[in-house]
Amino acid sequence: MNDEQRVQALTQRQKLLADFGDFALRCEDLDEILMRACHLVGDALGTELSKVLEIERGEHQALVRAGVGWQPGVVGQAKVSLGERSSEAYSIKVSRPVITPNIHQEERFDLADFLREHGVQALVNVPIFLPGGRPYGLLQVDAREPRDFGEEDVEFLRTYATILGPVIDRLLKSSDLNDALQANTRLMQEMQHRIKNHIAIIAGLVWLRSRAAQSDEARQELQGIGARIDALRLVHEQLYAANTAQQLRLRPFVMQLLENLCHLHQEHSGQVRLQIGIADVDLNPDTAVPLGMILTEFASNSLKYAFDGEGGLLAVDIDLAEDDTWRVRIQDDGKGLPLQTSARKPGSGTGMKLIEGLAGQIGAHAQWSRAGERGTELRLSFRVKG
Repeated sequence: MNDEQRVQALTQRQKLLADFGDFALRCEDLDEILMRACHLVGDALGTELSKVLEIERGEHQALVRAGVGWQPGVVGQAKVSLGERSSEAYSIKVSRPVITPNIHQEERFDLADFLREHGVQALVNVPIFLPGGRPYGLLQVDAREPRDFGEEDVEFLRTYATILGPVIDRLLKSSDLNDALQANTRLMQEMQHRIKNHIAIIAGLVWLRSRAAQSDEARQELQGIGARIDALRLVHEQLYAANTAQQLRLRPFVMQLLENLCHLHQEHSGQVRLQIGIADVDLNPDTAVPLGMILTEFASNSLKYAFDGEGGLLAVDIDLAEDDTWRVRIQDDGKGLPLQTSARKPGSGTGMKLIEGLAGQIGAHAQWSRAGERGTELRLSFRVKG
């Protein structure tokens, strides 16, 4: 190779390094990056075979993580010993490239059988170190004829390995973070599932007790408690179904809550039609729970006292204004909900005071009014704290 050809070769290798560095910064797939590295170093050095070896944690061996030119069963499966007579282990130990120009004359190291099976006659090992000096593995280039890899070849491979180290480190850390996130997500799902089941057990015990109650007053009080517990259960059920602990899809939560209450109180209310005006918005659980309790309390009182078994309308409208204010309107078209009377009933403890207390938890003020000529309306407005 004359001087002009050598300059051209060096220029081409510099371009390959630059292109690979740009690709590695944009790519998030470690296997794809390692395969690209194998292709490029093989092309640059004019060899048909190249590979990246990854040290297996806790094992004295390395896996062929990526490679080109190998028969099926090598990449992703074949392993190389890192014992005392391993050229790979020695290269990592001395932190520099190790060349075997002719394996038939090599007396220092033992070579893997699959190398001979592929006709490998010469090879060069270049260690890959992560930031901090921890070894990741090796970049290995193999030739099918004896070859004394020159200084320019070795320095090119060293530069490649130096680029690979931080890229591999970044993607390994990203993978570890994703694994940790998935593990936390699974734990959160399991916790939500268990909470939901535990609340359902408690609600079931309350319903059983209500059916065994001797007086109507005790039965209604227990049913009210059961309805509130069921609102909590629905929150966790919706969170579990949505695979999140941060946001609750509001419309299905309210729909199911009110449908359950209508079914529970149908004997007292008759056929009640639901009118739900809620956009596809999400709400955090800390706000959804008190709001669900408010809806439960209003709806329960309406269904028990407002319709006299003749049925009617129960409407809920919730929207999020442009100034991030949540606006809630709940109304029935019954005879006028006697919340204050209900609150004074012996053993009740529910009613307007409870609703106003729950409204205060979310920073809202309860505004009561008549809904037209008959019925009751409750309006709330609040902002969710970030």
